[in-house]
Amino acid sequence: MHLHAAYLRRVLRRRKHYVMFREEMSHRQKRRQMLASRRRRFQRELWLALAEEHVPRKCWGTAKSQDWWDRIVLCTWDDEEWIECFRMTRATFEYLVRILRPRLERQKTKFRDPITVEKRVAVAIWCLATGSCYRQAKDQFGIGVSTAGTAFLEVCYALEAELLCKTVCLGTAVGTVMDGFSALGFPHCVGAIDGSHIPICAPGGSPEQYGNRKKFSSILLQGTVDHRGRFIDTEIGWSGKNHDAFVFRNSAICAAMDAGTFVPGNPCLHLDGVTVPPIVISDGAYPIRRWLMKPYGTHAETEAHRNFDRALSRARNVVERSFGRLKSRFRCLATRLNCREENVVTVVSACVILHNICEERGHQLLGDRGDPRPVMVPPEEDAVLEQDRSHLEEGKIVRDALSKFMYNNNSRI
Repeated sequence: MHLHAAYLRRVLRRRKHYVMFREEMSHRQKRRQMLASRRRRFQRELWLALAEEHVPRKCWGTAKSQDWWDRIVLCTWDDEEWIECFRMTRATFEYLVRILRPRLERQKTKFRDPITVEKRVAVAIWCLATGSCYRQAKDQFGIGVSTAGTAFLEVCYALEAELLCKTVCLGTAVGTVMDGFSALGFPHCVGAIDGSHIPICAPGGSPEQYGNRKKFSSILLQGTVDHRGRFIDTEIGWSGKNHDAFVFRNSAICAAMDAGTFVPGNPCLHLDGVTVPPIVISDGAYPIRRWLMKPYGTHAETEAHRNFDRALSRARNVVERSFGRLKSRFRCLATRLNCREENVVTVVSACVILHNICEERGHQLLGDRGDPRPVMVPPEEDAVLEQDRSHLEEGKIVRDALSKFMYNNNSRI
């Protein structure tokens, strides 16, 4: 009897505890529902308030970052400081902003103002010029890392779309270019061509695809420049393991010059019965054509031949100096280009466009910045392939006629 009473007391006590537990859980659930209802009501009121009046954010990023761009660069810097950091004067920067604004300007919303076009362009040019990563741009400009990366690529694509065809071209002043090369010692020339390695981060899927003979991953930038060092044609994107001559044979300028459509009017020079088209000069790695002159090298037999080689070397030096200035202005090309494989061509094109604009407007590199030695493709003599044999004899005839003309007309170096 005593055991039965004790058992009943334990059962009642457990039932009491169970009822109390159920009541506590019910109370907590009601409280959660009440808080959720308050939260929804508060959100509705907030949305209504924002719809009536815009409350802008007070700060994007740190105060230090905001001060650097908004209060120091825009308010106090002179042209020398602009060239030091952005490789161009403020007037040139504002010229770029005006051109790119239709593509880059974003709509204002009720929640925040977009990053200005000026700051987006500045972020991109600063990253190109200094070779800095997006995290450093975040600290410098007071924006997010992903925002810096997005602005960088959008500006590069906008530059390529708006200015590539207008800036990287021969133009109509062919006579001025020929006169410039004549002053350098080589007549009837419209350009000097060469190639340079652009180091890149090895793609994850196939790192060996872009490996070159110097044991690092790269793409080839084939550039043709005028007498001032402006790029008039580029071929970008071939793997660094390819030879200069291979890239040249598959380039657009090769097809255009063969067809006589690259130079407006295609003016020709007639020397002792030999028709000399507009000339492009190169080193020994390129296959000779009737319009592409390379040095005699070890095959130079006469003083006229040696004089031709000296004149060609002096005039062709303009392309090597141009590559040096390009990589000095935009340090991202002198180190490993830190972007995805599909964006590499656009980023390099943006650097070439900005280089041409700086050259056109006379923005000199500051003297205290050493020019990095460009990684050039070795000038090896390439084997004569079947597709080059048809051009070999024509090229030699034109070269002999030019060397004789230059020697006889006091174009001696």
